[in-house]
Amino acid sequence: MSLIYVFAASKMEGQPVLQIAGTGAGDTPARPAQSLRSGQNEFVLILGGMGPKGARAKAEEALGLASPQTSANPQLGRRPDAILIIGLCGALTNSLTQNRIVAHSDCLSTDSAQLPIQCSSAITNAIADLLVSRNIRCQKVVGITSPRIAVTKDDRLALAKAGGNVVDMESYSILSVAEQARIPAAVLRAVSDTPETRMPDFNRALDQAGALDGRKALRIALESPIQTARLLRGNKRAMAHLTKALAIILPSDCFSLPHA
Repeated sequence: MSLIYVFAASKMEGQPVLQIAGTGAGDTPARPAQSLRSGQNEFVLILGGMGPKGARAKAEEALGLASPQTSANPQLGRRPDAILIIGLCGALTNSLTQNRIVAHSDCLSTDSAQLPIQCSSAITNAIADLLVSRNIRCQKVVGITSPRIAVTKDDRLALAKAGGNVVDMESYSILSVAEQARIPAAVLRAVSDTPETRMPDFNRALDQAGALDGRKALRIALESPIQTARLLRGNKRAMAHLTKALAIILPSDCFSLPHA
C-alpha cells in the first residue's frame, strides 16, 4: 500500500479523486488531511489554488517545509511515498488535441534561471504503460509552468519555443518542493485547450500572487459569454477523460515501484 499526495489547483480539478474514493459527487475533504482510499492505496487530496506562488506555498505546508519547526507530513504522521499532480493543461502545438491525457517527463519554468525538473521516470512510465494497456492513450510531454494564462497564439508560441509541449500554472512549483523533500513525483493532466482555442483574457483577473480573483473573472466571463461557454465545455470534457484515467491509476501499484 502506498500513501500518495494528490495535488490539484481547484475543487473542479480535484473532484475526480473524491469521486473515485466514493466520498460523494459534491463533497470536498472534511479536513485538510482527510485520508482517502482507492484499492490498496491511501491518498490525500490537496487543493493548492491557482498560480505558482500559491502552489509552492501549499506544497511546502503539506510536506512540512514551510518552517524548520515543521516535520515532513505532519498531518498523517509519515511521509508520502509519492506525489501526483493532476488537472488540466493547455497544448502548445497542434499535434496535441483536446482531451489528450499527458504525463510529464520533465517540467520547465518560464524563469530561465530555474533548471528543468525531471519527474519520476519509474512512476511516469508505469502510469503511461498502464493507461495504454487499458486503451487510453497517454503521451509523454515536457511541461512548462507559467505565472500567466496562455491566452493567445503568440503566448503559446513563446512557451513552445522555450521547450514546452503543454502549459499549466502549478506543476513546476510543486515538483520543486517534492524534489527538495526527496519524494518522487509525477504529473498527469488532460489537454483542455489548444492553440486554436479562443478564450477570454483572464490574466486581467489575476491578483499579485497569481491567483484568480473570482469577481473579476466573472466580469470578464460575462464580457465574452460564447468564448467562456466553449471554454467551460472543453474543460468539462477534458476532466471526464482525466477521471477515467485516474480511476485506473489511483488504485494501481504504479506508485510502489522502485523510484527514479
